[in-house]
Amino acid sequence: MKKFLSFLLVFILSITTFSGPISAFADNKDLSISSPNSVVLDYETGKVLYEKNGNKKIYPASTTKIWTAYLVIKNVKNLDDPVEIHKDPSVDGSSMYLEKGEIFTVRELLQGLLIHSSNDAAEVLAEYVSKSTKTFADLMNKEAKAIGAKNTHFNNPHGLPDKEHYTTAYDMALMAREAMSNELIREIVSTKSITFEMNDTPTSKRFIKRTFFNTNKFLTSTEKIQYKGKSVDIKYDIVDGIKTGYTDDAGRCLLSSAVKNGMRVISAVFKDFGTDVYVDSRTLIDYAFDNYYNQTIINKSDYTRSKRVLFTKEKELLYEPEFNYKIVLEKGSKASENYTAKVNLDYNLPVKKGDKVGTLDVYNEKTLEKTINLVAKNNLNSVFGFITENTIVKYSLKVALALITLFIIFIISRIIKKRQIRKRKSNTFRRK
Repeated sequence: MKKFLSFLLVFILSITTFSGPISAFADNKDLSISSPNSVVLDYETGKVLYEKNGNKKIYPASTTKIWTAYLVIKNVKNLDDPVEIHKDPSVDGSSMYLEKGEIFTVRELLQGLLIHSSNDAAEVLAEYVSKSTKTFADLMNKEAKAIGAKNTHFNNPHGLPDKEHYTTAYDMALMAREAMSNELIREIVSTKSITFEMNDTPTSKRFIKRTFFNTNKFLTSTEKIQYKGKSVDIKYDIVDGIKTGYTDDAGRCLLSSAVKNGMRVISAVFKDFGTDVYVDSRTLIDYAFDNYYNQTIINKSDYTRSKRVLFTKEKELLYEPEFNYKIVLEKGSKASENYTAKVNLDYNLPVKKGDKVGTLDVYNEKTLEKTINLVAKNNLNSVFGFITENTIVKYSLKVALALITLFIIFIISRIIKKRQIRKRKSNTFRRK
């Protein structure tokens, strides 16, 4: 009996489930999907629309690369910078087969990473950004936690098997959502194929021609799946990315983004089998669109305004909210009619186009629900700008101010000293 209880305890502890904020609309309705770990969330709000063991520990395999790509873009100023391959990358699995001496741009390596799922590109990019894959993995973990992915620990940039490289379906959905906010990532993950021609220039050197096809069958495949009693193509026109993954331990993994009627959803399916990963992903996507919709609460155009500003060359500041504010609702329900918004301008000259110039506070009843940055649509410069922009004038003003301050201190000290002398003389006269 004791042995049985000990075994049972070990078994329970081995089934690791993390705590997390999954709630919102997730009602755990049985969608009859084979994946043991899945999530679908609304892109605009991040709210979970359905989840199945979304906080349980899983291995992400190559879906890891979406986070690698996002952080490379975030940390490299010029994506057209050339990257020389200094060694033959020694990673297994899917590869661009990069060779020592070849030169690719950061952008091209990102294309190989996300379209062909190249492990060698992941390693090269990680070392380019952080000098080592270990340091880059630390960056991945730090940035993941910053967006709320608290049950994730990455140990490499590609997702190859590692017991200390793990996450959850919910965390990966969060990272996919964040990554899809980047225009270049949206462009690459929706690309069906890419060709790198042979080349030999100082900034582009490729020893062989390479053509790669996107590993995501949602984009191109005419292979059939059984879906809701019908035989249909895997290709699904409303899907525009994002990343596949597979290892023996991770099973079939798929992060998907789909858009319909102005609404985008992100699905995350893990530890699945064969083409079931596409059946399950489509089931989640269709469930989300069939049962929920987005409603715009704050439209940028409604709060695009101007303010006259004295003593400026442009005479007025044009500004707008950084983004439209939308909420997600169950079909058949309506948004509150008690939304209000308050503009709070706060800026200093000079202002450059795109600078934050204040906030827009969005209230539902009297509760603050969202704060949106207000950004400038034009430059705004003081007519006295030459004073603060000219280094010599600025230095001269500082010197003059210092001299004036010293002079004032000198005058005050002289006045105080004279008063003290008068006071002493007055006291001497009284004693006499």
